[in-house]
Parts: sequence; structure tokens; C-alpha cells
Amino acid sequence: MSLIAALQAPPAAAAEKCSLQALEIPIAMRGSRAVATVTINGTEVPLTVDSGAFFSFLTPAVAQQLKLRVGPLPWGLRIEGLTGEVDAGLTNVKEMNLVGGKLPDMDFIVGGNEPGAGTMGILGRNFLAITDIEYDLAHGAIRLMFPKGDCSDMGMAYWAADKPVSELRLLRDDSRSKLPAMQAVVELNGKKLRALFDTGASSLVSLSAAKSLGIPETAMKPAGLSGGAGLGYAKRWTAAFDSFVVGGEKTSNVRIPIVDFDGMKTDMLLGIDFFLSHRIYVSKSQRKMYFTYNGGRVFALSEVAAAAEDGASAPELADADAYARRGAGAASRHDYRAALADLDRALEMEPGNAAVLVQRGEVHEALHQGPEAIADYESALKLVPTQPDALLRRAWFRESQRNRDGALLDIEALDRLLPPQAHQRLQLARLYERMGLQDRVIPQLDQWIAARDQDIEMAGALNSRCWARMLLNTGLDQALKDCDKAIDFEPDNASFRDSRAWVRLRRGELNKALSDFDHALKVKDDLAWARYGRGLVRGRLGKPGDGDADLEAARKVLPTIDERVKRWGLAANPG
Repeated sequence: MSLIAALQAPPAAAAEKCSLQALEIPIAMRGSRAVATVTINGTEVPLTVDSGAFFSFLTPAVAQQLKLRVGPLPWGLRIEGLTGEVDAGLTNVKEMNLVGGKLPDMDFIVGGNEPGAGTMGILGRNFLAITDIEYDLAHGAIRLMFPKGDCSDMGMAYWAADKPVSELRLLRDDSRSKLPAMQAVVELNGKKLRALFDTGASSLVSLSAAKSLGIPETAMKPAGLSGGAGLGYAKRWTAAFDSFVVGGEKTSNVRIPIVDFDGMKTDMLLGIDFFLSHRIYVSKSQRKMYFTYNGGRVFALSEVAAAAEDGASAPELADADAYARRGAGAASRHDYRAALADLDRALEMEPGNAAVLVQRGEVHEALHQGPEAIADYESALKLVPTQPDALLRRAWFRESQRNRDGALLDIEALDRLLPPQAHQRLQLARLYERMGLQDRVIPQLDQWIAARDQDIEMAGALNSRCWARMLLNTGLDQALKDCDKAIDFEPDNASFRDSRAWVRLRRGELNKALSDFDHALKVKDDLAWARYGRGLVRGRLGKPGDGDADLEAARKVLPTIDERVKRWGLAANPG
């Protein structure tokens, strides 16, 4: 605990001056995830800092790995995410270590999806909202703040000096919770909206709010699907907005995603992109938020804004860790040049840091500097031969360079190193799939799937296992079950329908195969494998003319398809 500042209160006979004590928690930015690392049962567990989550979560895979006992949730408690209800249980961690301190009896909900970026769960508001908190993610820190004295009339942005400070009144939520969500009124295109400040998400606007602003459908560009804590997906678009105002700070000509979600009781999420571009203090007693602008994008899809101080160079920092954390923050804002400068400085101060070498390698990759990236991964592995991120990154790089033997060495090393439940096993399966080693895909997926009751990537994993078995012509009954489950998750996914159609073709169920091929091609008519498979089915069903037309169409999309189909022992008609 350290003394941060003493703030001057107005004169008062009995009032004690306001002062702040802080417990700083280092945060590593991994892509768009703010990650705090805790220790549970002697194992380091990286957790996504998520101010939008009312409670802390662990994934079922990590609960299994750490041998935690999971019981039912309290009666009547339901967990809702952006895209639906989450099936979950409850566990208690007897002791969690964080920043040299110990927290006894920490409860976690067990369930939901893996948050991404290698994290194993979420640090939610049952930790983040126990006291005042400062979010300084651009510099790689959050701080639990403990005010002392009379702070009721204080402006709490103690770091601001002569910078403009924005002040925002926070709303009380309907539940009157002691751990309320960070919500406030903002303005988008001049209309007042309710916004949730959520470090675990990217900024977005609800479809209903966009419609209320008069955004026409013709101005919304389709942008795929968005996932949340639940298993479902929501449709996503992007659109331009004339103005956004929060706490008196105005941003013009912004582009923000629009997502078709409901049940969240909010019109807008202000996510990790907003937190990276601001330094924020949240006062529980005042029910206010204070923030200053750091520079960079306010919204991830918008143009890069000017620096907070024109021509100002980045301030010097105390140690290598601080430079590494600031560099990771810059990389998360896609300011890769600034990230590279900070990571270079961190490695000058501490050359033997394998984790920072991996960070810098990722930045080099983002800048399309392949030789520099692989050099960093090689250097990291000379220092720590078992560094998992470096092994995985080098394996992907070697595979892309057609260095099959080198990629296999890295994959096999990771396979020996990782616990069965590790999230990286899905990546290993995908690497094996790219290399055509389907017999090695299945064991990786078996381990990944067995450790997860539900996950947003489950449907894709089931489809991959179905496809691998189909190609190998083994376990077709189980392959069909996997494809059926995948389609239950996403009924209109053309790739999933295509996979099941080929399984049914292998099983001789020609009419059912034809139905699935038709469905897949109705959704996406340029799928070469689906077109080819339908050609084979039509030929066997006595429609050779239609079948030949499909085969020729498939060959135009993928000229090598005859060779690929033959490789797996499937009946192919040469063109």
C-alpha cells in the first residue's frame, strides 16, 4: 500500500484533509484484454479485468485443472451475458494471491466462455468495486484506492495537473446492489443514452438505440457476428455517428459497431478502447467518475486521434516492467510504433525477459516484420525453452513458411508441456488441421472438448472433429453426433451443413446428404467441397447431368479439388 496524494479540502473546522492510499495491480494488455495474473493453488491464473461483470468467473476448464469443487449457484440466481443465459456453478478459492497479498475465501462463478487472449476467467465487480478504483490501462495498471478523511467535495483526478478533467455522475442501478455497474448518461448524435462502462468488451451501440437515433439500415454495414458470455451470437454492423459526448468531452465523426442485443438494460457499451484512451477514477462514495484523455482512438474503429499534447514525447518511466506494460497498452490501441519504442526500451533495461520478447515479436508481426518477429521468438526460447506463447507463435510462423518439420517440433513440445485442459489445444488442433494431419487433430480436440461444458468456440471445435473423422473414414457415428451438435448451435452455418453432408455421403445416406448440401449452398453458393459433394450425390441418385455441372462448378472455384478428394479415399470423378 502506498500513499498517492493528499488533496486539499475546503476549510472546515473538524474536517480531516482528503488523502488517498493505493494498491497497484499490474495489468498486461493482451490484444483487447486487460489481464491481471493471480495465483490459485500454486498455479498462475491470468484473468480478464471485466468491469461489466457483476462477479468473478473461472472457466470450467481451469476449475477442472485446479481441482476446485464446483457446486450449484444460489437458488434463483441466473447469469446473463450479451448473447444469452450462461450455465454456471459456484466455487470457493480458499486463498488467492495477488500482488504479494493474500485474499481468503474468494468466490468465483464457474461457467461461460474463455474470455480470449489465453485468460482463464474474469475478475469482476465483487473484486473491482469493493472500494474506489483507478483504471490506468494505457500504463498497465489498475489501482484499488482507499480514501481517508473528507473527500466528499474533492475532484479525484489527482494526476491531472493542468490537463482538462471530465466529471460524470454515475447512475444507480435498479437492484440497489452494493456492487453497482458503472453506468451513466452519454449523448450520441445529440440524444441521451444509457451507457455501461465495460473493460471486458469493445464499445458498441445496441440496434434498438441506433434505430432510435434514426440510423437507416442502408447506413449500417454488415460486420458479421458478436459473441458474449453465452453460447449464442448476435448480428453486428458498423455505422458512422456525427458526435459522441461523455462528461463534457466531445468526439466527432466516430464509427462504432452496432449489435443486436437485448436484456442488458443499456443502450451502449463503452469498452476497452475507451478505457485505453482515458485514465479513469471511480469514486464509490461520490457516485462519480473522473477522467482525462490519454490520446489515441476513443473508439477502436475510428480514426486515430491527435496526441493529448501535440508534439509531446512519452514520459520516461521507472523500470522495464512499466515500459513493457505501456507498450502492451499502445499495441492494444494499434499504435504499434509507440509500442515498439516502449518494448525496445524495456528490453534495453532488462534484456533477459522472454515474455517481453514475445510481446515485441507480436508487434513485429502486426507491422508485417516477419524476420524480426521470428528472431524475437527464437531469443525468447533460448532464454526459456518452454515459453508456451513463443512456441505457439513460432509454430504458426514455421507452418506459414512451409517449415513442416520445425512446426511439428514446436507443436510436439507444446503438447508435452500443456495440461490436458489448456485452451491452446484448440490452436494445436487447428495447426494439425492446416498440415493435413487429421489423425492428430482428434486427440487435441478430445482433450479441449472434454474440459468444457459450453464455450462460444464449441460449435467450431465439434465441427472440426466431425470433419477430421469424416476424412479419415473412422468413427462416423460419433462424427455425425458432433456435426448434429454443431448445427444445433448454429443451424444456418454452411460449413457445418457441408461437414454433415459429407459424413452422410460416407454413410450412404444419399438423400439426407443431398438435403444438407442444398442447405449449405443456399447459404453460401461458392463452397467448392459442398458443390463437389452434391455433384457426387446427384450422380449416384441418377442425375448425372446435374452432378457433372456441380463438379465443374467446384473445379472452377478450387482447381485442385479432385486431387484433394482423392487423397481421403472419396469417390472423385476426374474432370
